[in-house]
Amino acid sequence: MPSRRPESPDPTAGSPDGTDPAPGAQVLPADEPRRGMLLMVLALPVILVIAVVVGGIIWSNVNSSSTEPLGLAAVPSPGGTGRYCTDLATALPATLGGAAKRTLIGEPDGSAAWGDPAIILRCGLPTPAELTCSSQLTQISGPNSLQGVLWLQRSEGGQTTYLAADRPVRIALTLPDGAGSGAIQELSAVISGVMPSTAQADGTLCKGGVLPTTTDN
Repeated sequence: MPSRRPESPDPTAGSPDGTDPAPGAQVLPADEPRRGMLLMVLALPVILVIAVVVGGIIWSNVNSSSTEPLGLAAVPSPGGTGRYCTDLATALPATLGGAAKRTLIGEPDGSAAWGDPAIILRCGLPTPAELTCSSQLTQISGPNSLQGVLWLQRSEGGQTTYLAADRPVRIALTLPDGAGSGAIQELSAVISGVMPSTAQADGTLCKGGVLPTTTDN
């Protein structure tokens, strides 16, 4: 009895287009690509909806009007009880950048906060090592032709801190990412109205390579 020759494999059996599937790959019926495409098309609106919802949550958190008491980490503020920080505290608005002012636990000297995540202000700080006569500063103009505030800007860890470099006391405003520029503009206007600039007449910060002095009183 003649031996039976093994059947030759069909060269096109691996996939609908005649190509061999990758080792271990699952061969789908011919209608599966169309089904997969349909699922992808149906999923797109869901993805877009999630993106809009998440974006809305982020925006509402940044601009939240939360009034829950907030605890702040203690930092040295030698000028926090001085007259300049006291004048600033009196002039601070009930809302900043669209966020409501919050009560601080322990009422730390020279500090204030708005919103959740919080926009945090500290007044009367020591001069940080990062502030030098060669630091790159940003001037934000004040209202009614008042000289704008010169700010040192630093960003890290999902937040940006602005340090007022040209006032009799060091003032810092820390903003969470996504908070926008409204808060720093509004605070610049308040600062310009309650304390003088220590910058030179030409708008530069230093004289003879020396930073302007600050006061704790």
